[in-house]
Amino acid sequence: ELVQASASGMPQDAYVFSRQALDVNRGDAALYARLATLTVGACSATCPEDKDRILAKIPDLSQFDAQLQALIFGSAGLIGKHLVGFDVLYTAARTAFRMKLAAAMLDV
Repeated sequence: ELVQASASGMPQDAYVFSRQALDVNRGDAALYARLATLTVGACSATCPEDKDRILAKIPDLSQFDAQLQALIFGSAGLIGKHLVGFDVLYTAARTAFRMKLAAAMLDV
């Protein structure tokens, strides 16, 4: 829905109830890990046929996933645009740290 809404030019906003939810230094990287590894191939539907039909309409799943990540974390993304005003180097370092933690969580 996010990718289709973006392609249709629909404005989007995301609300995080607490900045701590994405703060890896607080000890819980689960939400960030889920967002950073979100893929359309792992979607679910009530009927398996619905999932197959939806995925069949997407010409390139990797490209779709890349668009999804850009919509979430890109500089104009749902979360990225809320990082405006923070030190760019600090933000980049925190993002790299979060990705390292997310990757480690997936190796478990």
